[in-house]
Amino acid sequence: MGKDERGYVLHLVKPKKLDSGSVAFQGLKFNLQNPTHKKIIWYLFKASVYHLSLHGLLSDLTVYSKWAKGKQLNLAAFVVSLIEDAVIDKNLRKHFSWMLPETVYANVVSYLRMKEAEALPNDITRAMTSTLLRYNLGKFKGQIKSDLQVDVEAITSMLQKIGEKPTADEKIEYANKVYDALTVYGQAFEVPSLLYTESHGTNDMFYSERIPSEEEIKPLLAETLRAVGQEFADTKDLENEGEAHRAIASWLERESANVKILKEYIDAGKNTQFEDFTFPKEDYAEFQRRKELLGSPVRRILHQLRLLKNITGEDFKQESGFIDLQEAIQVIASKSQRTDIFVREELQTREDAWSILIDASHSLNMFKGEVRGIAICLAEVARLLILNQNSWSMYAFNNKFYIIKDFSEGYDARVRSRIGGLTHGGFTYLPDAILLASQAFKGRLEEAKVLVVVSDFFPAGYEDAEEKLKEAIKKVERMGIGIIGIGVNSNAVKRYIRTSCVVENPYDLIKKFTKAFIEFSAS
Repeated sequence: MGKDERGYVLHLVKPKKLDSGSVAFQGLKFNLQNPTHKKIIWYLFKASVYHLSLHGLLSDLTVYSKWAKGKQLNLAAFVVSLIEDAVIDKNLRKHFSWMLPETVYANVVSYLRMKEAEALPNDITRAMTSTLLRYNLGKFKGQIKSDLQVDVEAITSMLQKIGEKPTADEKIEYANKVYDALTVYGQAFEVPSLLYTESHGTNDMFYSERIPSEEEIKPLLAETLRAVGQEFADTKDLENEGEAHRAIASWLERESANVKILKEYIDAGKNTQFEDFTFPKEDYAEFQRRKELLGSPVRRILHQLRLLKNITGEDFKQESGFIDLQEAIQVIASKSQRTDIFVREELQTREDAWSILIDASHSLNMFKGEVRGIAICLAEVARLLILNQNSWSMYAFNNKFYIIKDFSEGYDARVRSRIGGLTHGGFTYLPDAILLASQAFKGRLEEAKVLVVVSDFFPAGYEDAEEKLKEAIKKVERMGIGIIGIGVNSNAVKRYIRTSCVVENPYDLIKKFTKAFIEFSAS
């Protein structure tokens, strides 16, 4: 769990596929043919989502900033986590009890993997791990000295008294008491945490390299669920292998699809200058943040779609065709005699394939809205303009080629998260990007194919880039693909592409793209 100037940032760790039958997760190799292994992966992941989301909802770590000054950094971090996790635990039990089964399962796996106290190197590590386990599972693991046990019991008792909404002063008071009780045991060099909670560094010191068996998990799970007041029946869902199997099978299927998509672009681009072919880093939160900022221009342009005229100068609302539901509702509500509530049939039924190519090089870094803003604006408009979601694709490029949305993919959360992970940097390999994006149309059966290129149209990164750009555009046009150039704060686009325009801001960008779509579709 991290934080930036706008709020908390949650990083959720996915398994890493090793081969067809195994994955790496939490530093261990899991066998996907083993039902228990699949459940451990899935429930640890779900518990992480629950836990970190509750932090985002309930925690304010700035409360401790002054308190932590001059204290042992690692120990202070551990104490803050204890206090905040106790607050989360109280709220989880009272308001989010449906999250408890997976959370308890994750606690049990953490307990079974935790080393016994005797195997830990010093008293401070024993005190911290024993406190974690005593509070969360009501159990110690291994033997600890009697005076240390007394202190751990006292800390646990304090944590249990924390309310759902403690004041800042109450949190600091608890933090002082817990810190004072633990600091007598020495310097903390590593901070233990449960497997699904926020990490403060490596946990190798505290955990053994073993995967618990079903025979170990089942009795301890039932015991712990009873201890937190959950009915024994709650174990039934966790014992059911179906959910974990479906979740992991779906993930594996998506990963395999991604590998297949990536291979197609690698093969198609083997004669280009690109250094790599990849998907952007995924960041769904950043997508949502940027979309919220750009929501107004996107909504305005979608509203103005109804006012745009096609190239014949006629309004595209007609006396016959497909009913425009919003227009029909307005006519009925106003008791108007209007009959122009239909959308031109050719705009609805003509099948076009659209591909959007966005310059993510360093040269566009100063454009207001950045590459994420460009992609969000165009993707949101394309989503509503192009009825068949498999008839449009989106890419970004610098000296690498990024697949944001392949034709085979829907405009889903995964695609949105790729947009959120886009950044600027590198050279402008524009000729190669145009050629590779045009290759994606191969095999498409739509009547018309259109490539929209958003760039400043200053190719850079290798010799004769401008000549290669001209050659690339001619080659694409000979393939029967229409090209629309959108120059970002640059008239250079007019030197290369006949159908082009210049934009200065994101609103201008989506307005020009929408107008181009309407005009091309009507032509």
